[in-house]
Amino acid sequence: MALLALFGISIAGKDFMSDRQAPQPKKKIIVSGEEALRVADALTATTMKILQLLWDKPLDVTTIGKKLGLSQSYISEQVKLLEELKLLNVSYTTGKRGIRKVCLSSVEAVTLLIKDT
Repeated sequence: MALLALFGISIAGKDFMSDRQAPQPKKKIIVSGEEALRVADALTATTMKILQLLWDKPLDVTTIGKKLGLSQSYISEQVKLLEELKLLNVSYTTGKRGIRKVCLSSVEAVTLLIKDT
């Protein structure tokens, strides 16, 4: 059961992620070097729109796609990138047809340092 909870899998209507979905305070991050390059490369018009959409309430990937007029697969790709960079928090919950990936912005500001000091 613990492994199932880790992946947010539901058994008999029990949502294992519900107690882990409380909004965390948004953080301000400072990145430099290679990480700054990855973040700068990831911050496109689309990813900025995703972060803005997820600022105050969590949305699933399908809803994000509908609101932005983009495909679910493209949104999933962008969400994965933002999650890897720790700019989004992602959790899983039960949906009408399986498990939904629910996202929420985790950062308030990102500062890119051009040169490490």
